[in-house]
Amino acid sequence: HLSASCGPHLQRSFGPTFAAMATSDIAMERVQALLKVDTGDGSLYSHVVKIARALSAEKPDDAVELIENLSHSLKQGTFRGTAAPDPDQDIIADSAAEEKRQKWCQEALTLVRQPRDPLSAPKVLGAVQNYMEDAAMFEWAGVGFGKQENFYIAMSLRKLAADVEGLDKLRLWGKLLGTQGDYYVAEGTIVVPPPSGGGAAPKPVLPGSPEYDVESRGEGANTSAYWVSAGGSAPWIRLPAARATHIVAARKVKHLLTGDLGSPVLSTPWFPGKERHFLRAQIARINATCTLSVTGFYEADDAEDAKKNQIRIVEGALESFPGHDTVATLEGWVHASPALLSTGKCSWPDLDSLEEGTLPEETILAINAQKEAEPEKAILEAIGADLEELRPEDGEGSPAWNVKVYGDKGEYTFPDSKKSYRITAVRSLVWPGAITVAQGTRFANLYVGYGTKCAQLVQPYKESGLPLTGASPFSSGNMQLPLAPEDVMDEPNDMEEQEEPQPALVDDASDGEDMEKEDE
Repeated sequence: HLSASCGPHLQRSFGPTFAAMATSDIAMERVQALLKVDTGDGSLYSHVVKIARALSAEKPDDAVELIENLSHSLKQGTFRGTAAPDPDQDIIADSAAEEKRQKWCQEALTLVRQPRDPLSAPKVLGAVQNYMEDAAMFEWAGVGFGKQENFYIAMSLRKLAADVEGLDKLRLWGKLLGTQGDYYVAEGTIVVPPPSGGGAAPKPVLPGSPEYDVESRGEGANTSAYWVSAGGSAPWIRLPAARATHIVAARKVKHLLTGDLGSPVLSTPWFPGKERHFLRAQIARINATCTLSVTGFYEADDAEDAKKNQIRIVEGALESFPGHDTVATLEGWVHASPALLSTGKCSWPDLDSLEEGTLPEETILAINAQKEAEPEKAILEAIGADLEELRPEDGEGSPAWNVKVYGDKGEYTFPDSKKSYRITAVRSLVWPGAITVAQGTRFANLYVGYGTKCAQLVQPYKESGLPLTGASPFSSGNMQLPLAPEDVMDEPNDMEEQEEPQPALVDDASDGEDMEKEDE
């Protein structure tokens, strides 16, 4: 035993050693506690123990090389979390979006597939526009939808031609922009077979009847049929026939399309129809003004069964195609669609075909007066005379059209002929967005816009200073002065005074006296 007097000496000799041993024990306990923390799949301490037991049991020669693989296999055996996805399967983050993508791919494939039935004879399609070639010309003029969208349009037109029976011609008319959606518009000509057995001639339509409001198929504003689509693989929906009342009402309103064919046309004055009818009326108005052709390419069809204002391609039209210098002027272009009258139709009724006494004499006189005041415009009329009254006295060019040449303007000599790759574009200043381009022996029409007239690019009337009729940004029923309300109705005629059917009793009869006569 050591005496008490030796205690301080021992403490001074071994005190630091005891303190270091106590500190290391505490650190070791902390390390063990840290290693034994369970994270859900076991602790690091237990994992190291399992590795050591496995190595001691197997006693491999290359224990250092196998320790990582052994550790990985032990971790997989004790994992209690959610299993990892199969690497061979696709990871779908949004199932709804994936369903839409799959549906879009299936619909896109229907456009690419050839329109044929293996169990039937090959289907003969009508003359479908080669839009890919025409799109190249439009791109030079600064108008286009992109190569991918152009391909979708070309394939969609081909599918539409395969789905519609009796379709003779088909082309992309243009694109009408809307506030919530846009319309791609296709224009086609449907051939109606003649009735079997001949049959009696159809009776003439009387002015003022419901049938008179709609021109016959293949005539006037209904020369062609029209379909609309939202684009891509969306289906094509055929628009109704154009009505004269809708065209007249559309001239008085300003309305932006919404992209919904069934939506109402909220405008002042009131429009008697839905957006599909307003859309069809605007197409008819734009067609009558902006569908152009090069001079000498078409001629009036004088066949016996041809309809009024029907045109056909001139024989040898490609050989006699106008030159580049002619196409670059207003004299090289003509209207290829009949013009609309104030009645919303392209022609006046044929009164000679009606039997005598069919219409009242007052109606016949009124129609003849309208014919004299507003004669019909001939088909294939030159565009140089458009809005001649708005042309300044010292002005050049046209107040309604702008002609510009794009691309390489050089002329190259080949063994058989000379060729130029320039592109000539004719733009409408009345309907911004309407354009016609020509290159070589090809030309095409297109419209891309909101379907409204514009008065900013056209000179006002010289005498009154008012903007072009129907081109004001404001809407009203007053066609001559759009900023003013519509004319008030005339005062009705005064009615003739009539005698009172029940005259008032005489004052004396109310005194209680007996008015009955006494018997004589």
